Amino acid sequence: MEYKSRILIGVLVFPMLFTTLSSLASEPAKTSSIPIKIQNIKNRTFNQDFQEVGKITAVDSTALTFSASEKLITKCFPDGAYVHKGDVIAKLDSTQPKAELQKSEIQDAIERSKLHRMLALIQKQPDAISKQDIENQQLQTHLVEVDVQQKKDALLNYQLIAPFNGRLTNFKYSIGSRISSDDVVVSLIKNDPVQVTYSISQQELAEAASNQQVTISVDAYKDKHFTGVVNYIAPEVDPQSGRIDVQANIKNTDKLLIPGMFAKVTQHSAKNVTYPIVSQTAVIVDGDKRYVWLYDGKRVKQQPVVLGDNTNDGYVVIKKGLDVNDKVVVAGQQNLKPDSVVKLQASTASALPSSSAKKTTQQSSPSNKPIQKITDSSNQGAKHEAA
Repeated sequence: MEYKSRILIGVLVFPMLFTTLSSLASEPAKTSSIPIKIQNIKNRTFNQDFQEVGKITAVDSTALTFSASEKLITKCFPDGAYVHKGDVIAKLDSTQPKAELQKSEIQDAIERSKLHRMLALIQKQPDAISKQDIENQQLQTHLVEVDVQQKKDALLNYQLIAPFNGRLTNFKYSIGSRISSDDVVVSLIKNDPVQVTYSISQQELAEAASNQQVTISVDAYKDKHFTGVVNYIAPEVDPQSGRIDVQANIKNTDKLLIPGMFAKVTQHSAKNVTYPIVSQTAVIVDGDKRYVWLYDGKRVKQQPVVLGDNTNDGYVVIKKGLDVNDKVVVAGQQNLKPDSVVKLQASTASALPSSSAKKTTQQSSPSNKPIQKITDSSNQGAKHEAA
């Protein structure tokens, strides 16, 4: 009897179970919404800056030699001293040329005295001296005057005179050394201003121009910046590097910059450019592709983008692919698929940072290599590396 009861219960329960399963299968599957946060895209204006590595060179430098040969008797400045244009730097023994000058000056005095007496005489007696004799004496007096001036000029050959303001190198010879006219005694380097030489790409050439401002820094003074202006852009492309040489004069009032130093150069373009920016966390890397998730108010879709530079405050420039007011997913995108049903979380992010302060440490974000480096116009001093 018990056995029959179990069979009867099974017969009654099975149809009920089948009916329940069938009804569950017929109900549409409920899709859960994926929580996300979005960001409204806004534009930011940048200055286009070129950042290169250059080398400090002297605007003027010269190797100083005497124009005469004699013994070195005086060094008027120590090694490495600063001198001004016209300063006498060193002297040779000029005993002989001084004696020759003195002799010519005595002869000049004699001839002048003769001419003076002759002119005085004809004032009293017009026919006492012929006109030809007076003309000959005038010529002789003039010749002696020329000889005196030549010997004075020759005496300057025994002095080493600074042709411009600058700093001396070390003297190559000691006092008492006999110097020939082709011996380099010391060199003089102009140290204010100095010059920085560097090169720019052909793409950067379109934005480069003479008289643009340049800012440089060197390892020796990491917290100090030096300014100047572009004074030369090469008229041809270097055939080996494919780049264009540029020179800029840099103020060096404190004499801190020394020729031969390497420098980090920022050339500031006068032209501005405007790009959309987006949080670096919104960018997805898929091999060589970069994309973001766009939100249309209900669902999301993938949007390929071309990246520019990082802005050093957690954002990256979008050179192509986004427009202002586009809505980009910045949180929850790891769970997204094309046409996913999404649900906005309470807080949304703004594309522009609330503070103008910049981070000093570059945040890494994969991107396409930028054509030019750009600087946020609201913070001219910030450096911007490739995203």
